[in-house]
Amino acid sequence: MQNNEFGAYLKSLREARDTTQEQLGEAVGKKKMTISLIENGKNDPPQGDFLEKIIQALLPTADEEIQLRDLAALARGSIPSDILSYFMENKSIRNAIRRAKEQGKSNADWQKIFGGKHDDELYR
Repeated sequence: MQNNEFGAYLKSLREARDTTQEQLGEAVGKKKMTISLIENGKNDPPQGDFLEKIIQALLPTADEEIQLRDLAALARGSIPSDILSYFMENKSIRNAIRRAKEQGKSNADWQKIFGGKHDDELYR
């Protein structure tokens, strides 16, 4: 993994909740060492049930949850778990993204499509 954005973010959320690595590990059914390895970038970010358990244990805000999911997916080169099924079920969305890629559309172009809203405003 090139960077450890997920691990650093997980650590910041855990510490903001005055939760130890051991406590988080117990809450998600893993050892303290597993949490430490993730936070320090030695293990890839969790996915599937493990990620869901972390989210349930930390009770993040909506913004924090999206950030956790996005950082985990970015590190793995995948689609965030909360939108994967929607993305896969909607061929028009996939085709729109393909066309935008072929046309070299940028993030700014997508913001224009959504009325000039910034990324953090789009899902509200």
